[in-house]
Formats: sequence, structure tokens, C-alpha cells
Amino acid sequence: MITIENIKDRIKTIAESYSEEPTGGYITGDGPIPADILFVGEAPGKTEVEEGKPFIGMAGKTFEKYLNSIGLTRDKIRITNTCYVRPITIKEGKNGRTSVSNRPPKPKEIAMFKEVLDDEIALVNPKVIVTLGNVPLKRLTEFKSIGECHGKIYYNEELKKHIFPMYHPSSLTYNRNDDFLKTYEEDWLKLKEALETF
Repeated sequence: MITIENIKDRIKTIAESYSEEPTGGYITGDGPIPADILFVGEAPGKTEVEEGKPFIGMAGKTFEKYLNSIGLTRDKIRITNTCYVRPITIKEGKNGRTSVSNRPPKPKEIAMFKEVLDDEIALVNPKVIVTLGNVPLKRLTEFKSIGECHGKIYYNEELKKHIFPMYHPSSLTYNRNDDFLKTYEEDWLKLKEALETF
């Protein structure tokens, strides 16, 4: 039988034995089990690894603001990632200092956690899975880009789950135009409407 402890142990084992690319720690999902809504992000960043929880950095604050705006709180939802390790790039500057930055997870890093994520989904048994950004979107649907499918609900036959694709909250940092903000806010309202149908 799958338990959350079993999932945590598997994440730890995979993360600690992976040495092909540099990574900066790992985290597990956060929130109640079971839960009606499961949000799936890309991979943890520095703050997430330090605190041991997903979505608590800059993007996390944006996420929480919009979550609250549709009447939801973190204690009612589960949040996890497509890749449970923090993928990093280490660069040495001209002054000899090393800098560490986040990078998107590579296909092999997503693949090594495929069964773990599927098991977490089965355990959480959500009525709807909300994908945040392109990485979880490509992992859980047939779509290639968030632009073609955000804000609409889809059914994943393999997982037997409804999926609602959304832009990643950090996209607001990169797209500072009013049209994008309006689209992003409308998607949250569409999510609220979708949740009322379950």
C-alpha cells in the first residue's frame, strides 16, 4: 500500500543517489491527504528547499494571494512538484566566486520521479489537478504549451483525473503587462467556477 511516508522515503532515496547533474536539495509535497485540489509546480527553488515546503518564495506569495482571492487557503489544498529536487546551475565568476541559480528540470529529472508523482496523485485522490507552468503541463497532458490550453478543464484518461492548466505564478514577474495580468486573474476565476462543478 502507498503511504505518504513511503513516498517521502522514495523521494529521499532518488534525490540522494542522483549525481548526473547538480541539484540543491529536495522537498516533498505539502498539504492534506486526501485533498480535492492538487496543485503541481515545476521544481523547488532555494527558499522551498530551505523551508522544506513548496511555493513559499516570491512565486509562492503571488500564488497564495490568488488562492485566497477565490476563497481557498493553503490548509485546504495539496501542493507538490513534477521534479522534487532543486535543479541548479553552478557558475564560477571572473572574481572566483561561485553563483548558484535555478534551472528548469531536465527530462531525465522529471522521468525519475514519474512513478512517485503518479503515486502521490493516487494517494491525494484530487477532484482536479491544477498544473502550474509548462513542466507539469507536458508531464500530465498532451499539450506542448500553456498558451494553447490555460484556463480550461481537461480529462486525463490514463490518470482518470480532471486537469486545469494555469500559468506559473512567477510568469507575472516576467510578463509585466496589463493584458497578461488580466488573463492570469481570469484563469483563477475560471478555476473557481470549475471547482463549483465538482
